[in-house]
Amino acid sequence: MRKLAALLCMFTLAACGQPAAPSGGETPAPAAQGGADEVMLGSTQNLPDWLLVARQRDCRGEGAADQECLGQVHFNQRTITRSADGSAADIWVQVTHGQEQLYQYETETTRTTIRYTQQRLHYRFNCNEQQFTLVERQIMGSNEVVVARDEPRQIYRAPVQGSVTHIVMPIACRGA
Repeated sequence: MRKLAALLCMFTLAACGQPAAPSGGETPAPAAQGGADEVMLGSTQNLPDWLLVARQRDCRGEGAADQECLGQVHFNQRTITRSADGSAADIWVQVTHGQEQLYQYETETTRTTIRYTQQRLHYRFNCNEQQFTLVERQIMGSNEVVVARDEPRQIYRAPVQGSVTHIVMPIACRGA
């Protein structure tokens, strides 16, 4: 899936007639294939901020049509940061749900429920241990305005096979 997405991006860049080399006199990083599953791009400057990495089913049950239940997961390639030794990486992920979701929070005097279809998640990965934690979650309203946010207690855990964190960990840690 990642290989196909990378190839699609390369063809898109070629079709636009835009050079893939960095600007400002920098030496371009060579486009190299690091393994059977990896494609490294010389530059990502002409790619959109949010890149699709997965689709997910948001609702269960027999009455819902498949298209109504599909959500999308994107990552923002411009938000990836890595430690100098490569042991840690951060990435922002945006989830657009196919069905409306509920977010509830309380203060001392009120209980509020927000209905939303889009959220952004800031993940931090321990690349050596193959674990992650959620740093921040933002609930998005109309016009991509943050209407609520939380910063849960940071507990590192292993990603579940096939989960969003399992899919984006190699992208955050290795750029693959």
